[in-house]
Parts: sequence; C-alpha cells; structure tokens
Amino acid sequence: MKGFGQLDKPGHLLGKLRHDFDRVTSDPTDTYAAFDFFVTAEHMVDWVLPGFAQKHAQAALRASNAVLQVVSHIANGSKHFIAEARHHQHVQHVDAPPPAFQPDAFQGADFQTGALYVTLEGEAAQALGPQLLVTDLAARVLRYWEEYVASLE
Repeated sequence: MKGFGQLDKPGHLLGKLRHDFDRVTSDPTDTYAAFDFFVTAEHMVDWVLPGFAQKHAQAALRASNAVLQVVSHIANGSKHFIAEARHHQHVQHVDAPPPAFQPDAFQGADFQTGALYVTLEGEAAQALGPQLLVTDLAARVLRYWEEYVASLE
C-alpha cells in the first residue's frame, strides 16, 4: 500500500496539512483541527523520507529542528495520551485557558471564545519561547514544510 487514496506523495500530504491549517486558524479553539494538523505534520517526515530503511534519517530530521521536535511531542502525546519516548522532552502541555465567553454560546469563528496554547520547556522553550498560540506554532510548521517540500522539486 502506498499512500491513502489520492494522497500518495509528499506534496499531497502538504495539501492536507494546509487544509488542516485553515481549520485551525478559522477556529483557534477547535481541538479536533489542531489534533489533525499536528498528527499530519508529524507524518510529513515519514512521507519525505519513506520506508523503514530511512528510520535513522527520519529521526535525524526530527531532531534537527525545534519545531519538528515540538510537533513530534504534541502528535505522539495526543495520539497515545502520553508521550513516553525519551526524546519527547519539549512540551509541558497543550491547553486552553478559560474563555472570555461561554464557549457554546457563540461560534468560535465569529467571536474569540478562547485559544489553544502550547507550553514548552527545555531547549524548545529557549528556541521558540515558553508559550505559543497553537495557531502561531502551526504557521511555523506549515512554513517549514512548504519550504522543505519545495526544495524536493
């Protein structure tokens, strides 16, 4: 099996990442959209360096950039409920402070009813800052992958 339906090369998965990014930015409180975005972003590594034979290259790419390290920690922590691998030492938590308005009283796209934040620690906090809006982190991630995939063409 190669890919998923018409998603069968890195540029296609990048298109999905853009789609998920649009969902994240249209409603910064949408945890489903944020989950989808970070899990897709984590798997971009597997698509640009496919196959078990490239496992070391995949690990090296993830380790080469603070943004990719944070993405890996978020994706694996959210997908498995807890990130226990030793290399996941960058994210303290992802949460949403109490909103100014009752969340179910308004559409998140119409009124700012809150936002998701990522609190970082260690080297990632030094490189990126101690806390980021998920939308800001997602913009950095998307920019990284757009540049990377463009370099492959």
